[in-house]
Amino acid sequence: MTKNATLAAVVVAAAAAALAGCANDGTYYRADTYTAGQVNRVQEVNTVEIIAVNAARVAVPNSSNRDTAQIAGAVLGAIAGVAIGNHNNHTTHARVMGGLAGGALGGLAGSAVGGDDTTYTDGVQIIFRSAGGKVLQTSQVGQPCEYKTGTAILVAPTPSEARIQPNNPYGCPRR
Repeated sequence: MTKNATLAAVVVAAAAAALAGCANDGTYYRADTYTAGQVNRVQEVNTVEIIAVNAARVAVPNSSNRDTAQIAGAVLGAIAGVAIGNHNNHTTHARVMGGLAGGALGGLAGSAVGGDDTTYTDGVQIIFRSAGGKVLQTSQVGQPCEYKTGTAILVAPTPSEARIQPNNPYGCPRR
């Protein structure tokens, strides 16, 4: 393998490794994560009584990360392909063909490292009693050790959304 080809392969491999960490970890969907539009706004808050906490898995979309990885892989592959095509044959045709081939292969590699359209993250199923006495259930992204039975705060940004805040902030082992 020539020096330019080796360099291009190393660059593409490094980019693929960097893109492999692009999976959506679900942080956006946590009860204690807020969008910019939710900050500095008044939201209705209630206290609830958590009756039970069960482990769950939450499916979160990963399509935007996968698309980003595919585009980045295609661009990096095209650059590497042009470099390889230019090495021994300085014609425009060789560069174009190298770029097209590299872009196609890079796009496939980006799709592979970008993961599936859906990823799964740790979640909890929380059974709670509202102030009115109703027993309800909600699913949240988080870990069971972040919650415990007893009083918790429920934030309701919309009538159909329930965000029970973690009520056991030091319950998870430190990493």
